[in-house]
Amino acid sequence: ENGSAVKQYTLRISNGSPSTVCSVHIKLNASIKDKWNLDEVSSDLYRTPSWMTIAPDAVADQAGYIAYGESVPTVSSVHNC
Repeated sequence: ENGSAVKQYTLRISNGSPSTVCSVHIKLNASIKDKWNLDEVSSDLYRTPSWMTIAPDAVADQAGYIAYGESVPTVSSVHNC
């Protein structure tokens, strides 16, 4: 917005725990133009969809977004199955 460059981001979420992860809540810390495979929880807080479980030692990279300008996402919470 306001002349900011539009950038595309792919979220790469690694599970280093011994448990399967069913949901990850993420703050994108940006103004969002579009998103995929992310459910909006509240303003700037999103979660991975229920079908995107992450097995131990696995990586999920099916979610992403397009933001106005720079974005450094942070994990808010992780929910095991």
